[in-house]
Amino acid sequence: MQIRATILLSIGLLLVSLPVIAGPPADKGVTRTPIEGSDNWGYMGGPPSTPKITCPGGEFIEPFDCSDSMTGRLHLRDGAGWSCVTADDWRMTGVGLYTSNANFDADSNGPVWGEFKIVPMAGCNKDLNYNEVYEDLVNDATSFWYGTWNGKRQFDSDKKAWVGDIKFRSKGVGEGLKGLHFKGTMWITTYTPFPVPYEALFQYYPHLFNEPEAVFIGTIKE
Repeated sequence: MQIRATILLSIGLLLVSLPVIAGPPADKGVTRTPIEGSDNWGYMGGPPSTPKITCPGGEFIEPFDCSDSMTGRLHLRDGAGWSCVTADDWRMTGVGLYTSNANFDADSNGPVWGEFKIVPMAGCNKDLNYNEVYEDLVNDATSFWYGTWNGKRQFDSDKKAWVGDIKFRSKGVGEGLKGLHFKGTMWITTYTPFPVPYEALFQYYPHLFNEPEAVFIGTIKE
């Protein structure tokens, strides 16, 4: 009994002497705001770009067809477009610009990536002409988000559409946004081998005309 008591006492003293194991320290003074939103692609006008499409193993057929190549693969570089971003936070609501790159296989699946810029403003209308209405506002903006995006596009047999699962992150620039960081996930749904705005498919999908091509969730860290 004396030996057992001595062992228990020794274990008890050892436990008392061990440091308390704590979880990772919380970020003091950091605020995280969850965001939900949508991205509705514009279809008239757009930022200047010189997109290049190539068909490894074959010849490119206008406007964006690689079906005549031996592999069916398509490579896109330096594409660009614009959109109206709508979120439940004014800081992520406005006009969006993006560049696009992709390496598609014969089934139009594959990695996609690029850069983006969001200029917060109210009243963005995807049915207006970007160059006539928004180009100067975006070029002269001193407050905006700038970041990168990347992910993979894959055909979804249940939706009968291609879905891009995209990760994106950005930093805020200028008044009201400086020092902020945004990180999120976006899901882009398109119905053609080469992604185009829903408005271009009105003849086949008239019910999609006003629907956003993408939805997203994320967090603003400040």
